Amino acid sequence: MSAAVTLLATSAGCTSGTEQPRDSSKPAVVKSSATTPSAAAQRPYDKMPARPLGRAAVSGRDHAFLREAFAIRMPGGHKVPPADEVAVIRRLDAKNGELAWMSDGRTFCYGKIREGYSSYTCGQLPEKAPAPGLLLTVWGEHDRVTNGENNDEVRLVSFVIAEGGPARFDHVKRSKWTGPVHQAVARFPSGRMVTFLTFDRAYGPIDPEAEICRSDRKICFPSEDLPR
Repeated sequence: MSAAVTLLATSAGCTSGTEQPRDSSKPAVVKSSATTPSAAAQRPYDKMPARPLGRAAVSGRDHAFLREAFAIRMPGGHKVPPADEVAVIRRLDAKNGELAWMSDGRTFCYGKIREGYSSYTCGQLPEKAPAPGLLLTVWGEHDRVTNGENNDEVRLVSFVIAEGGPARFDHVKRSKWTGPVHQAVARFPSGRMVTFLTFDRAYGPIDPEAEICRSDRKICFPSEDLPR
């Protein structure tokens, strides 16, 4: 990530299960010449937490998932949130998936739970947006434990926070072996909304044309980490 973002990852003693390798690639340069400050940086930040909308809200079926997700120590400076602040982005099964929350307008946490292994990326949003309409991009974390012999089975999962909601995001130019876009919308008491997104691709060559856009095409970004 850019130096403008301070990330607290679970590799610093906050994991459960077997440690997995991290993708060493740096955040991509988004296909936009704009360096406009984030809309969030142009007004006072929300002081209260965002709450998930619709299917993103935790329900009875998610109790086992949350127990699995929060069975580990959280990254330093962060704590387990109340269930009504957790947005479930993806449900793989009863105990696996992806979730995120924002305890205020600047602070985020993203969690990925896979078969007894939980990892978290927490921190502060950058002062300037990666591109218009985007607040944060975290590229290409491995979605499962690998021993170096099963790289063909490994997929890289990316996480994005975008301004607004509830308009849907989807692939516009989709590369081969790329998975669907998963998303969850959360709303702050001020009325401001954000969308949490995850999407995955196979480990391997990058398609520079792969792109994801919101349904109104006002926000678009590469779906793969482009080289500088």
